[in-house]
Amino acid sequence: MAMPTKQLILDRRFSASYDSSIAGKVKSTIDKLMRDSTTLGLHVEPIKNAVDDRVRTARVDSNHRMVFFDLGDWYMLYGVYKHDVAYPIAETVYTRVNPRSGVAEIRRTENRADQVPEAADAGGFYTDSELKALVNAKAAEILAEQQNVPSAEPEIPLAPYSEQQLVDDLGIEPPLAQFVVTAEEADLVARLERIRDWQGSALLDLATGTSLEEVRANYTRSDAEVRGTDIGVPSDTDDVIRAVSDETAASQFHLIRDDEALREALESGDFDQWRLFLHPDQRNYVEAETTGPFRLTGGAGTGKTVVLVHRAVRLARANPQARVLVVSYTKNLVQMIERQIHELAPGVRKAATLGTPGICVLTMDQVASRVIRTASEDPRQNRVSSAMNAVLGWSVRQTPRYRTTGSFGNTPWDHAIEVAGADLPENLRTPHFFTSEYAEVILPQHITDERGYLRATRTGRGTRLGRSQRRAVWKVVDHYRKEGRAEQVIDWDEAPTVAAAILNGDGLPEGQRQLAAPADHLLIDEAQDFSPTRWQLARAAVPEGPNDLFIAEDANQRIYGNRIVLGHYGIHVRGRSRRLRLNYRTTEQNLQWALSVLEGGNYDLDEAEGGEATGALAAMDRYLSSRSGPQPNPLSSSSEKDELDEVAKLITTWAEEIHQQGMDRNTLGILVRTQSQRTRLIRAMSDRNVPVTPVDRDTVPKGAPVAMTLHRAKGTEFSRVILFDLSEASIPRHFEGTEYDDQSREDNYLRERSLLYVGATRARDMLAFSWNRKASPFLPA
Repeated sequence: MAMPTKQLILDRRFSASYDSSIAGKVKSTIDKLMRDSTTLGLHVEPIKNAVDDRVRTARVDSNHRMVFFDLGDWYMLYGVYKHDVAYPIAETVYTRVNPRSGVAEIRRTENRADQVPEAADAGGFYTDSELKALVNAKAAEILAEQQNVPSAEPEIPLAPYSEQQLVDDLGIEPPLAQFVVTAEEADLVARLERIRDWQGSALLDLATGTSLEEVRANYTRSDAEVRGTDIGVPSDTDDVIRAVSDETAASQFHLIRDDEALREALESGDFDQWRLFLHPDQRNYVEAETTGPFRLTGGAGTGKTVVLVHRAVRLARANPQARVLVVSYTKNLVQMIERQIHELAPGVRKAATLGTPGICVLTMDQVASRVIRTASEDPRQNRVSSAMNAVLGWSVRQTPRYRTTGSFGNTPWDHAIEVAGADLPENLRTPHFFTSEYAEVILPQHITDERGYLRATRTGRGTRLGRSQRRAVWKVVDHYRKEGRAEQVIDWDEAPTVAAAILNGDGLPEGQRQLAAPADHLLIDEAQDFSPTRWQLARAAVPEGPNDLFIAEDANQRIYGNRIVLGHYGIHVRGRSRRLRLNYRTTEQNLQWALSVLEGGNYDLDEAEGGEATGALAAMDRYLSSRSGPQPNPLSSSSEKDELDEVAKLITTWAEEIHQQGMDRNTLGILVRTQSQRTRLIRAMSDRNVPVTPVDRDTVPKGAPVAMTLHRAKGTEFSRVILFDLSEASIPRHFEGTEYDDQSREDNYLRERSLLYVGATRARDMLAFSWNRKASPFLPA
């Protein structure tokens, strides 16, 4: 590709202005425009009587035109619209610099757009007069409410701020400032959804608890060269270019300065906002230089994984020889992150294998397996046998194999309990107790004999054990290990501890201690589900130093493990833990429904942030969505058959609506608690001639709505979601032996609530939930 004669500015709203079905034509138009604007077929035209004489349109196809600004050496792309909509938009849009904040804006006046309803909606934000009308309507509403006794004190997120503060300190336009300081939460989110520029983002940040000083620093320029213009008056080209080039504009405008950046943008397949536009907080965490482990928390849809992916690419580009290791909990999540890294930076260096330069994406279990296998390749070093002796009290001569987990009632722990558990209290005669005791107490402390177990600390474990009970427990553990030694096998919790011991040189002479860590930077996604043994491997896999560990997690989504304290495993994040509070995925209505599922559970959301408020209710006070939509749709039935009939009708209706909107029907997901429920649902839908495709470990296929378990849904998102069979008998699930004491019962309930939360937050636009007979006690009232 020849060097383009122009440089490119993408407005954040650009990709949302056109249907994905013409995305290929849009990219082709941009490519031609950047090569030569006189190319035959583009038909680049200035607009007569335009508010801004720099606005142009170009032909995309026979039905669509692109609206953009010709700013000398730059093209600023605004949107793609149908012909009869594009022209009135082009007549009324203009770009200016806000005189108070110094931020670049694209705005619209009224003129001809008022006469074309489609044009009024297509711009994606309020016109100047619409803002004034909005304030007048709100004033009338307040006056009417004052004549009645209110039933409850309304929640006004921006009540602490005055209209004048927002105008003077941030440059918010007076009509908008006047509206938001009196708007209730639902009205605020609904209105700001249409303010799709920096003003809407800044106000949402204030509403989620970000201080005025932080918002000012993120969104306003302080340089002396700020020269803005009044509403309705375009700013000079040089002033606009200077404003969009400032770092405060990065969340609204993306600059493509060279041929390589343009090639990556065009080849990535789309102009998705997650790749090009980062919230100021997200950008700060991507660019942050840390001096130790850093933890980023936030609810579903706040962009934690987006930050992690951008950060991994940034580290790899900064030093092509760096070994950047990215880990997540499941193979499905690993594959998703690999795709996102490729979409963000197709040319970034990928590691050939663990421990080589580039980005390597694995599960932590894969890391453990490769560390053990690599160490086994040089048996003279005795690293594997020394590490196993230090951790397990026995070793092997070759690479150990993995235990088979067995079926329910026939696991290795079942067998050990049957053979050696005669002295156990009845409530502890369950594999679930031994699995967690082994992974959370015995393995992390490298306990290899009864004496060590009798003296071990068991902080955080619900069941208190006396000496006789500990001896009974150790008999079972000892038999379990003897069976492992006899068969030369280790389990999936033992492997990370052994791998960490190999890297640390445990059991080796002083001069032969440490094996080179396989990473210079380690980034962990879905960290809330990692067990203690995997945290030990995480600490051993990267040496302490600048940008060593980056941890992304959401305690609300802990659906596998139990709560732990990172400091117990050498990972200290106090003072280096931050939270994302703005949801970009789902609507405010779906988000609040999902958060209400968590009420009553203590999720220790701020356990590393110096004692801030904890729990789901505290999070609800500070956690908002940038989008608004319909309330979740409850489907109550008196029988399972009626529930299936109702769900079949809704699937049929929603699938057709999705298809009419130009999207694939696979953007409708039906989520269930268990695989048996999924099988029953698929069979029932087939009987009703409603096509639904089951999804297990595969990628989501195209063509039909899909059904998967709530666990499998982790990391996915859909336009619409149906949570099927949230009946009292289905959730919470009570698995035999999992509730052996009050602590384990509480942990199980937290995981079940988290599963519902995960499912609900997969929905971008619409959510429905069904049950028959009696609803789950976890459902909001």
